[in-house]
Amino acid sequence: MTFGIMNNVSYRIVEENLRVAMRCYARVNHRGEARDYPGLAVSSCGINCAVFNSALLSGPARNGEFERLVALAGLHFRQRKLGWTFWLCDDLVPAPMQKQARLLFRDSGMSLIAQPPGMIADQLNPPRRHLPDIDIQQVHDATTRIDFAHLSSVIFSLPFETSSHIYGSPELWQDPMTGWVGYVEGRAVSLVTVVIGGAALGVYSVGTLPEYQGRGYAEAMMRHALDCAGRVSGIRQSVLQSTAQGLNLYTRMGYRVVTRFGVYLNEGNGLN
Repeated sequence: MTFGIMNNVSYRIVEENLRVAMRCYARVNHRGEARDYPGLAVSSCGINCAVFNSALLSGPARNGEFERLVALAGLHFRQRKLGWTFWLCDDLVPAPMQKQARLLFRDSGMSLIAQPPGMIADQLNPPRRHLPDIDIQQVHDATTRIDFAHLSSVIFSLPFETSSHIYGSPELWQDPMTGWVGYVEGRAVSLVTVVIGGAALGVYSVGTLPEYQGRGYAEAMMRHALDCAGRVSGIRQSVLQSTAQGLNLYTRMGYRVVTRFGVYLNEGNGLN
């Protein structure tokens, strides 16, 4: 499904915030890199973990130009021997070209791993239920960084070495990115990240340990993090890319779908 380049302006806010968020991962070590080519934004965390090495269009692209930009992204990461992902916002390519885009990625050795909808909320709806008490702490020291890394490893199935390398970095947790960890009876059980960028607050890495899910902790975390970021920035509009599991929650909270992304993966096998 496409929402149309000419008829939808909200998608720009969503995809711009995503580009800002991805750039943050370039700060985690001295090998990290963020670069803007004409029409293309690339960033990498400096290690061979594809989900933290990304390429995104930085504006609408037509057929011949799109092929060139995909090839440029591939060359960029191949030279650095890194696996990577291409996040393609549907609204940045004309609808007739989207099937061609999928074929182009396939022929480039990339697989489609997700199609998350991009969502936006001008403001949040009031909670529909009483939210549970949870001790929410901003990521600010070694303890909260390691707790965030541990939760990310368990919830998002990341190797702990990779997760600790990324989320254990003090440099990651600087403006415009803030992270939050939620504790229940002293145990870290939930997390969320907020990125300020593109005239919006971007919500990322929302998750709760499986045995604590379904109790409202994720919603409580999101509302707290967005309220804090809103008071600092003066921004109330927020955006996110939803998983299938989170779609109902986000809709209840006031988010609406304004675009869709295709996430294409090249694991970099054989490059090292």
